[in-house]
Amino acid sequence: MPNFQQVLPFIPLSILTFFAWRYFKNGSLVGALLGGRVTETIGEISLSSSGFTSRVLRVSLMAAAEGQPKDIALAITSKAALGASVVPFKLSRSQALELVSILQRATVR
Repeated sequence: MPNFQQVLPFIPLSILTFFAWRYFKNGSLVGALLGGRVTETIGEISLSSSGFTSRVLRVSLMAAAEGQPKDIALAITSKAALGASVVPFKLSRSQALELVSILQRATVR
């Protein structure tokens, strides 16, 4: 029976392999992180940025099962001179409508 020290190197390798499989299956980093295929990018908004960094909020549609409404993917992408990060969120149709309502109320105040 293998001991823990023999198995330990395979744990990060398994995680990396699983993530790589999800990336190629779903076709994008956001799809891999959210567990679904991004089918269409609706639009993007440039957020505040400084000299060396930039941030973008992207709104995309995700593939849905037959007869189901599509989920909405929001992804904040930050780019800097030495790195980048992506923070994705998946919203259902009802959550997206609630977010629209909240944003409309916030813009009126």
